Amino acid sequence: MGEESLTQVGPALVSLLALLLSLFNLYLQRRDRRPRLEIRARYEYRIGTSNGSSDDDASPPLIHDDSQEGLYLLLGNFLREYGLEYPQGIPVVRFALSNKGDKVLYLASIRLVFRTGSRLFGDRLVLNPTEDRVLPLELAEGAANVLGQGSLPVELVPGDGVGYRFELIRLANTLAKEGHTGNVRMALEVSDRLGNIYRRPFGVNTDLWAYPEGQ
Repeated sequence: MGEESLTQVGPALVSLLALLLSLFNLYLQRRDRRPRLEIRARYEYRIGTSNGSSDDDASPPLIHDDSQEGLYLLLGNFLREYGLEYPQGIPVVRFALSNKGDKVLYLASIRLVFRTGSRLFGDRLVLNPTEDRVLPLELAEGAANVLGQGSLPVELVPGDGVGYRFELIRLANTLAKEGHTGNVRMALEVSDRLGNIYRRPFGVNTDLWAYPEGQ
């Protein structure tokens, strides 16, 4: 390659690099302006709780773990220490939703979803935690929307957060009643008013938590 060719290629490469850098900076700016919702989950065993919103951490859980199996292994010593009989306390799965962006987030729906069979071709179902039933996604509409149950917050300003918790025994009993047994892989699915979807996977093991009524 001659000197003339090099003098032509050099400016072209510089222009290309400048274009790529400009596009990358534009991508970063657009990403920073997008809503950012962080969803954390953990399993807890506590005395006296209920489904729904929980943004008050004044009373910390007695025991907790990142996995339901880990929580279950902790139960034996805990029950003996406090003289309890299972399920005298309430095992729950708890979710903490935090707005990590710089824009106000308006939540439109929160649902507990899972898929049967293949991840690609299985039916998408929604668990309604208040009516203890499972519905096909296309029939769920607002019936299984946790945000539609009571005066729960739907607006999260930057840095703000809200919590939701669900009783594992109740979820497991509903799943087992509907024929879904074993370790059912689910997700807390949150959508905002712009149409963005945020998901946090979790599991409900009916072998651990399903507890027949009256026992």
